[in-house]
Amino acid sequence: MPDRAAVPSPDPAVLARALEELPHGVLVHRGPEHLVVGANRAARTFLGDRPGILGRPLAEVFPEIAGQNLMGRFDHVFATGEPFTAREWRIEVTGDGDDRYVDLDAVALHDPPGEATGVVVQFRDVTATVRHRRSLEADTAELRERYEAAQDVVLTLQRSLLPDGLPVLPGMRIAAHYLVAGAEQAAGGDWFEAVALDGTAAIMVGDVVGHGSAAAAVMAQLRAVLVEFLLDGDGLDTVLARLDAFAGRVPGARGATVCIVLVRPDGEVRYVCAGHPPPLVVSIDGAARYLSAPGGGPLGVAGPAATVGTAALAAGDLVLCYSDGLVERPSQDLTVGLTELAEVASAAMRRGPSSTMSADATDRVAELTVERMTRHGYHDDVTVLALRLTGHAVPDLVTEIPAEPGRLSALRRGLETWLADLGVGDADVASIEIAVLEAATNSVEHAYPDGGGTVRVEGRLDGQGRVCMTITDHGTWRPAPADPGHRGRGLMMMRGCMDTVEIDDSVEGTVLLLDRRVRREPVVSPATVVETSATPRPSTMSVTRTVAPEPRIALGGPIDLGTADDLRRELWSASRGGALPLVVELGAVTHLGSAGIQVLYDFVEDMTADGRALRFVVPPGSPARHAIVLSDLDRIVPVSES
Repeated sequence: MPDRAAVPSPDPAVLARALEELPHGVLVHRGPEHLVVGANRAARTFLGDRPGILGRPLAEVFPEIAGQNLMGRFDHVFATGEPFTAREWRIEVTGDGDDRYVDLDAVALHDPPGEATGVVVQFRDVTATVRHRRSLEADTAELRERYEAAQDVVLTLQRSLLPDGLPVLPGMRIAAHYLVAGAEQAAGGDWFEAVALDGTAAIMVGDVVGHGSAAAAVMAQLRAVLVEFLLDGDGLDTVLARLDAFAGRVPGARGATVCIVLVRPDGEVRYVCAGHPPPLVVSIDGAARYLSAPGGGPLGVAGPAATVGTAALAAGDLVLCYSDGLVERPSQDLTVGLTELAEVASAAMRRGPSSTMSADATDRVAELTVERMTRHGYHDDVTVLALRLTGHAVPDLVTEIPAEPGRLSALRRGLETWLADLGVGDADVASIEIAVLEAATNSVEHAYPDGGGTVRVEGRLDGQGRVCMTITDHGTWRPAPADPGHRGRGLMMMRGCMDTVEIDDSVEGTVLLLDRRVRREPVVSPATVVETSATPRPSTMSVTRTVAPEPRIALGGPIDLGTADDLRRELWSASRGGALPLVVELGAVTHLGSAGIQVLYDFVEDMTADGRALRFVVPPGSPARHAIVLSDLDRIVPVSES
């Protein structure tokens, strides 16, 4: 019987060709410096075909890896031999122009004696899969409803106890991200707050021992009294002493920690940490440093009192306050998490995925820090509160337009741009826009009956976080009639949109003074990614008609004095002169002024008189919904969300 043929030995050339053709990326690096010794075609393509990568450290070949929480993982694989696996890891590749997601496995490379000599990384680009799934999730009402139902109670409680907005101050930008504890999804004791103290910003983060409603109630008390103490005007040492005494009297407050940072516009900083990790400062070039902890134990317990520290911020510097849930790691010293936080925040300041680069650096650092520091889960609430000195003050708004309807659109665009530069939130932008455009419209319509004349609009942001607007004309003030009918609603809308409205009319003209305290919304959610849109608002009214048994007309963009006549024609055309019922969709309307409200009132009245069905579709929170409620239009016509 012939001998069985010997099994052939592996052919290295065949294996090399197979590895080169694999659709998944493979990187091989050796030694503690992770010198790249191999990369197949898929890996080279993923990295943008960078020249001369062999024989160089991975951190040099792929410098943007710093701060993405990967190099430390590879170090651990090399040192311990334990594999590392990540799924759908968002990664930044400079020059790629888009976010990328990978499934990744890293294992130690051993020589025959068994000694670890390097690391092999195999990864698969799953960007298309992730985007497709997220698109389906976003478009599927059933999935959205399940998610909202599961989180509604927790998030409602958290939002009711946490601030509903962050102040907008000259030369500063503030952002906050808060994640509910991932393990138990129970309301926790972490809290944050930011208040304006006549130009000085006070930001604070605290933590109460425990979870659940009891801890949340204590958290709310501490936050409320601390804000009151600060607003009383006491020094920071006095404020902390009063807070410490209060905590000693409140069951459940003993042992709570807090970090308070006061930042002046010139960069002077005073801060105190009572049992809390120190603030992190990140400069505009990414250099990160922790402020030296001046010492002091938690609130309400025996021990040394916390002392006040001082520091200075330069233009562009960012100070980051956070809860210990962000940096604590099971079975690891706290310094490990603090080191990781500094690296991640530094990288986020210098760069980020394309979806975050259009955002202000403050928002980007807050978002990416939370996302990257919680990739492997979090067992406690996570809070990040960031304040950055922007390095420049947005100039006051000063513009003067001819008193003509066609000039209002330019005023609106200039106002929107100015408010966006200040960092004002969308809800406040919509309210201020309504009020200012109503004031300017009143001047255009009534101040100059013989034509000519101008309207001057001035705006400034004061040290208390209020936008103060002045609208001036040199015409004649027309008192409101006793029965304005459907007219004369502009002043009512102005008062509904602003905190104060003052009118000074004289023979020289009319001056309207409007002001509103403006805020930016914090992110309070289990989700770690906030999409940022840089899409500008439309400058003209858009119209889309749908022919159906119940005809629809969808309106978008601004509706003001300049487009009111167009709106009237479109409504009557869509309803065939009132012969058909009509659904009017207003969700895409960015501005609805009193001139548009008047047209809608007239149309509702005529359609109702003819017995024709009419319904408005206006989503909650939209600019049009705000204007419709202010004008009481929702009382005479059915208004639905869809």
